[in-house]
Amino acid sequence: MKRVETYLPEEVAKRLSDQAESAGIKRSELIRDLLTNSQTSFNITPDDYNRAVVRVRKRCGSLLGRHQAESLVASVFTEFSGASIRAAKN
Repeated sequence: MKRVETYLPEEVAKRLSDQAESAGIKRSELIRDLLTNSQTSFNITPDDYNRAVVRVRKRCGSLLGRHQAESLVASVFTEFSGASIRAAKN
């Protein structure tokens, strides 16, 4: 497996940790499952993620650094992914 690192807002990391703990798995396993879950229609490629980060940075000018933009995009994608997973379960 290839290692990938990212920065997440504290509240997102905590939510992922809580979800993983309640499921009895490691947080990294939960994140892999969320990223590769084929049961949802919310499939984001690394290119999608990078394009979103670039767009956010362009829109905000010099107000956001790369890491801040990555955290923002990751938070939004996580929220949308969670909503998609919840909708698929209902």
